[in-house]
Amino acid sequence: MMVTFAVLTMGAFGVSGTAKVTSVPDTRSTAVRLGFSPGEFRAIGALELLGVLGVLAGLFVTGIGVASAIVLLLLMTGATAMHLLSGDGLLGTILPVLAAALLSAYLITLT
Repeated sequence: MMVTFAVLTMGAFGVSGTAKVTSVPDTRSTAVRLGFSPGEFRAIGALELLGVLGVLAGLFVTGIGVASAIVLLLLMTGATAMHLLSGDGLLGTILPVLAAALLSAYLITLT
């Protein structure tokens, strides 16, 4: 089960991080709407991609996987807050909340 959650986590954050780092048009408009500069949003994407590497390393070294998942979970907490503060409402928080649930499942199976 742990490998399944790790792969799903890596896929979700790999896609999201890559989109932010490469500044896909949708991410640019989201960055502006949430009050981030394009550079700040690219930095968030880079953190997500580093998290993917940490989750991958977690398949071999549990502590790295736990630390990476916790950092990504904190990032998703911030994402949820920013979406709520920007007026996106509950519908706008679905993706970060689902990502947090996936990270929680990964953490539970990892430890």
